[in-house]
Amino acid sequence: MAAPVVPPARRPRNRKALILAAASREFADRGYHAVGMEDIALAVGISGPALYRHFPSKYALFAQCASSLAAELLDAWAPAPVGVDLADADAARRHLDDVLATLVRTTLRNRRTGRIYQWEGRYLEPEDRAEVRALYDEMVGRVAGLVRAMRPEAGESDIDLAATGALAVVASLTAHHTSAPVRRTTAVISDAAVRVALRPPPGDARADEPAAQGASEPIVSPPREPETRRDQVLDAAVRLFHSEGFAETTVEAIAVEAGLTPSGFYRHFTSKADVLLAACLLASDHLDATVAAAGVRGSPPSLALWRLTRAYVSHSFAHKEQMSVYSSDVASLPAAGQARLRALQREHVVLWSDLLVAARPGVEAVEARFLVHAAIGTVTDLGRRVRWKNDVATQERVHDLVLGVLGVEGEPPRQN
Repeated sequence: MAAPVVPPARRPRNRKALILAAASREFADRGYHAVGMEDIALAVGISGPALYRHFPSKYALFAQCASSLAAELLDAWAPAPVGVDLADADAARRHLDDVLATLVRTTLRNRRTGRIYQWEGRYLEPEDRAEVRALYDEMVGRVAGLVRAMRPEAGESDIDLAATGALAVVASLTAHHTSAPVRRTTAVISDAAVRVALRPPPGDARADEPAAQGASEPIVSPPREPETRRDQVLDAAVRLFHSEGFAETTVEAIAVEAGLTPSGFYRHFTSKADVLLAACLLASDHLDATVAAAGVRGSPPSLALWRLTRAYVSHSFAHKEQMSVYSSDVASLPAAGQARLRALQREHVVLWSDLLVAARPGVEAVEARFLVHAAIGTVTDLGRRVRWKNDVATQERVHDLVLGVLGVEGEPPRQN
């Protein structure tokens, strides 16, 4: 009896989409340099040659992943209603609600992979980086058009900041794992984004707020000059990790940047991962020092939250390289180091969340965590948008928009 004929397996019509999805997950979870083409082929369930028929190199695949995420958001953008004049403030507001709801749902579908560009985009070639940036600028421009209609009195630079902040709130969903039903998540994130879009610039700070804590003098941990060779190595490593990425930075490069020989490096650290962990722990210590200097602990919740958010903005602008490494390179650490750093970062989020719940009765813990992550992400995205312009006026506006994310007042509460 003849054996039955088994028809050849058909190639899925959406294989390229499957490859992009699998590659995006791998790049997001492990970083660009830690992933090989064989890892992606295995994740898709195809051979290496089959993968190379679609993409000639890992870089080509990575660049496509980075641009496809932004392109998907634009493709999913809620269409403008036919016959509706979006120059009308009420119509613009209704359309903004539709747009944000669509963006939130699309971002939730891509939650695991949505931060590839922000943290791995430094590995893109200039031409590809410009392409992704153009897609992002298109999104900012579309939201800015609606903000302009709703706030006709606003200046163009503030409209751009408000639009960027609103999109940052949505993008923050990709930076954490807090979960809630889709409808509730959409409402919380969309409402926060609308608050940012509609928030006017702050007026003068209250005169009775103590000068040391007032809005005119950002509080940051004092600048630290490298005192020892070890400090010099740490500072050199942070600069290189920020500009080149952890994977691209070598021990030899750190040693040269610090004015040492490679053997001099090993007198202070055992490996590149060792210096990264030390740099991240130092960043956490510096952030704790800034919070302590701001008078957060022991203050009434509303005032403590105002001081905490202001201190975080000031600290982020003053220590942008250190904070970037602290946020983006944790995945490059061994598992034990990652767990240690994640625990410290969670403690900071809990401090924000507890103060927000206390300052805004009726806000539940899960909503507070969504809003805190959105506020922290907004600081990063707005800082990048203004190229970390470290002046008081910029910091005040960023701080006020962060307060808008959290749904609290812009002026420092009175301390009884």
